[in-house]
Amino acid sequence: MSLRTAVAHRNLLYLLSLKELRTRYRKSVLGWAWSLLNPLSQMVIFTVVFLYIFLREPPIGDPSGLEVFPLYFLAGMLPFQYFSISVTASIGSVQEGSNLIKKVAFPHEHLVLSIVIAQFATLLIELLVLSVAFLIFGHMVLPWLAPMMLLLVLITMFTIGVALLLSAANVFFHDINYLWTIVAQLLFYSSPIIFVTEEIPFAWLRLITSLGPTGSFVRASQEILYDGQWPSIERWALVAMYSITSLLAGAWVFNRLSPRFAEEL
Repeated sequence: MSLRTAVAHRNLLYLLSLKELRTRYRKSVLGWAWSLLNPLSQMVIFTVVFLYIFLREPPIGDPSGLEVFPLYFLAGMLPFQYFSISVTASIGSVQEGSNLIKKVAFPHEHLVLSIVIAQFATLLIELLVLSVAFLIFGHMVLPWLAPMMLLLVLITMFTIGVALLLSAANVFFHDINYLWTIVAQLLFYSSPIIFVTEEIPFAWLRLITSLGPTGSFVRASQEILYDGQWPSIERWALVAMYSITSLLAGAWVFNRLSPRFAEEL
């Protein structure tokens, strides 16, 4: 699909995103509260493990001076969860939209983009609550929300690229969903969310956790929100490289496979 066609169908993208937001927690008692309870429950579990089982000291924010492990955890967990949930939900989006694909000519990418947009709205709510928590603990995080938004733009580009790639591949290879479950777990435990990179004894492992795709943007998020500092130019460049490469690769694969969706579905 051309850019002109995509723009012409922008109302469809809006409606699909709105539908995703409205149906996500439909018929659940707590509704949108689940978007906050899920990361909070994980925060409690890993805080107990980190502080009271492994008896580790919480990382000290530099220069913020924070020593609050739950805030360190959420600063890395929320952007990772945005990426992980968006990709997980997007993998089956093309198959779920098979009736629409067979009846209407529209940019098939909208099926994926609508999910990412809906999850981005959820992330903004979570970041608002997290910002209040930072303020309660005496950290003036508000000036750092601007660079955080820039980082989120790059994370969104990375997320869209991976989501496009896997959703297209899943139409032809249904193992993708199962493989992604394993990969998502590997990415979570290899990113510095529940540990501090500097405390890893092996240099090669520190490089993997800090410079990997998800590790890069998780650490950048922690530096902005928890430490209260700008990530280095190298960090920004690395995140940008992953984001642009992912978006271009995902869009290319999706566009190549998209014409075959109708016959395959």
